[in-house]
Amino acid sequence: MEFVEVVNQNQHLQGFTKGGNFMYWSFTDSLVKTNLNNTVKCQVEIHGGHLGDCDYHDGKIYASYLQDALPGHAWEDWTGFKIYIFDANDLRVLNILNLDICDYYKSITCTEEDTRGFQGIDGVAIAPDPVSGEDKLFVACALYTGEKYANQIILQFTLDGVYETEYHIPTGNTVFGIQNLDYDAENKEFWFSTYGASQPYQPKEILYCISGDLKEIKRKYCYSTPFGIECLGKEGFYASYQYGQNGRRGGVAYRCDESMFQNNVTEAEVEALIRGNN
Repeated sequence: MEFVEVVNQNQHLQGFTKGGNFMYWSFTDSLVKTNLNNTVKCQVEIHGGHLGDCDYHDGKIYASYLQDALPGHAWEDWTGFKIYIFDANDLRVLNILNLDICDYYKSITCTEEDTRGFQGIDGVAIAPDPVSGEDKLFVACALYTGEKYANQIILQFTLDGVYETEYHIPTGNTVFGIQNLDYDAENKEFWFSTYGASQPYQPKEILYCISGDLKEIKRKYCYSTPFGIECLGKEGFYASYQYGQNGRRGGVAYRCDESMFQNNVTEAEVEALIRGNN
């Protein structure tokens, strides 16, 4: 199987995106650019918070970012919700967007009026507005565990970070909500991945295909790829796994088609297949 790999990273792989002949990898504390032959072209470190998923658009990389909690607070008590915009050429930071609506959602979390269970942000995709067709920024929310938080939440912004609307997708509660989000422009579909269930009320499916208007769950699979998914249209997908421990993390994006998602395989079995050890 064809694959791209990045090695020797400090922390968790959060997502990746392809732009031209390059792959961009988001780790918790770094953004890495490689070619498709696994050679690192450049890398930047991001401190004071937690990078999430990323997406390539028009020569830029958009990545979600959670600002660190205050001293003495729980690790997930984030103090800011932002989108970092990087130059895809050299990975310099071009802009940082503050998502004010997320500050509001955090302020009402665990109150009677809270129906979202907002915990943070993660998945990112640039895609057409379902009505106007204009390019918009779609940001997936991370969720608290709880049966009442049964909808995935995807927020829509302008490309300069102005909040417009949100979409609720009734999958049932999942661990930390949506991890990765991408848009298949050829088929006009969104795809997103989640972690596997930790509670009886959580769904067994962890990979979803959603209509372009974000109203219909078209297909869903019990296939693990929570470290990134990239839609390639008629050419299929890049799915993902990571390996190693913090300090020596590695990440792999491997080519596959949708039929692969029907297989109940472990990450170890996928790795054996990719490495030719099966």
